[in-house]
Amino acid sequence: MRAPLVLLGAAVAAAQAANSNYTGPLRPQVHFSPPYNFMNDPNGLHYDAKRGIYHLYYQWNPYQIVAGNQHWGHATSKDLYHWDNQPVAISPDKEGEWIFSGSAVIDKDNTSGFFPDQDDGVVAIYTLATATLQTQDIAYSRDGGYTFTKYENNPVINIGSSQFRDPQVTWHAETQQWVMTLAYAQDLVIGFYTSPNLRDWTHASNFTQPSLPGDQFECPNLVKFPVDPKVAKDTSKYVLFISVNPGAPLGGSGTFYLVGTFNGTHFNSETPHETLYDFAQDNYASQWYSELPGGSPPLSFGWASNWNYAQDVPTGPLEGWRSAMSLPKTHTLTKVDGSWVVTSEPFNDMDCVRGKPLKAQRSRNGDVTFDFSDIESNAVSFDVDINGIPSSHATGQINFNFTSSTSGEYIDGGLDLDTGLFWINRAGAHLFTPADNSGWSTSFNTTVKNLFNKGKFTFNGVIDRSLLEVTLADGVQVGTMSFFPTHPLDTLTVSGCDLSKKTSFRVKAWGLESAWE
Repeated sequence: MRAPLVLLGAAVAAAQAANSNYTGPLRPQVHFSPPYNFMNDPNGLHYDAKRGIYHLYYQWNPYQIVAGNQHWGHATSKDLYHWDNQPVAISPDKEGEWIFSGSAVIDKDNTSGFFPDQDDGVVAIYTLATATLQTQDIAYSRDGGYTFTKYENNPVINIGSSQFRDPQVTWHAETQQWVMTLAYAQDLVIGFYTSPNLRDWTHASNFTQPSLPGDQFECPNLVKFPVDPKVAKDTSKYVLFISVNPGAPLGGSGTFYLVGTFNGTHFNSETPHETLYDFAQDNYASQWYSELPGGSPPLSFGWASNWNYAQDVPTGPLEGWRSAMSLPKTHTLTKVDGSWVVTSEPFNDMDCVRGKPLKAQRSRNGDVTFDFSDIESNAVSFDVDINGIPSSHATGQINFNFTSSTSGEYIDGGLDLDTGLFWINRAGAHLFTPADNSGWSTSFNTTVKNLFNKGKFTFNGVIDRSLLEVTLADGVQVGTMSFFPTHPLDTLTVSGCDLSKKTSFRVKAWGLESAWE
């Protein structure tokens, strides 16, 4: 029997309550994941300042543990870690339609005309897809983004293409108009449209750049960043994030960015080559929040998976769900060795879920071990500070290892001080070992020697049952990696080997509290 096309209101809430289970040994406890079935891209991220609520919508298949039947799932939070699952926000109207990715804004000045008596109406902008056509549609919400009415004159943009998707809309204050950024997917081109009212759109320009990677562009985000005057004369810059699938530099799906200027109609790149957003394989389709309070740093979520294997990972048959979001990240724009770099660090330093420090045990050879088998969430964060790195001829390695005391499985990583190579590896977790043609790489690395600062280097990490995120040099580089052990990892060991005489390291670790209890 075919599942019903549309899930609505109370029926969805009842289904979520009945089917969601956040206790499985692979289910992340501080990362968002769907109540059940398959999730991918974050959508419609916006902040409701009146109510102090962050909204997260996402691509969701309410019926299966593989992609398809795309709806906008919905969750809300006051701190970006503890979430309340909400009923589906936007559903297709008929068979053969899908609600693809998009964005949402608060129409404070009622430019759309949908909100004659309020200043907090929400407009969602999304791609309505069929097998032969992708158009840009809008829907509006008068109750703060919980229920939406589709605009009766949809679509608002239709160019007759089946590869035209993922609109991100922002308000451009300098020109007093809305700006839409979207992807001509197979053309590897980003388009910009403008509108005074969110209903009537005018094509403004197209952008691409030679030698950009990818077979299809998706989920572009144009984000305005403040710039430290110590770094550049400009007080702000625009960063254009482009996700690609397939054909990402690390295989399957991935994201890169370019830095430049935007005048309301045209983006001008000032970077001759793209910069990878993440040095591992599981961070895709990141979207940035709209409507943040003035002075707030840019804030985003990404999808912590990869299209090469997202529909095959074992959480589907074992626990009834697939995929999680990255941690919420705040960002800055700075320069490293004269090149623009977007930094990424966990929002609010995870304060609302950070528990007590873990007690360290030190061995005679200097290894530092933390037993976190009694941490109910099975999630921990850790900081490693390295000091006394020689300016030349540095030697040795500093490594970390998460191990299961039951099965001996592990994931690990570390830094080679001589070459500056930082690496992470998931080959020691054995529940998911797909065939070679799956695109599942087991290890990832990046070079950080240029980030050694006066003999110091710091890296941080979060392990959350089946996800590892590492942050290097205050977020100048990040790596996001999923992994799937047969038994929970419960021991962290950080060790040094063949270090220079003056080189030392310090380690701190904390248990994390479950956001789903």
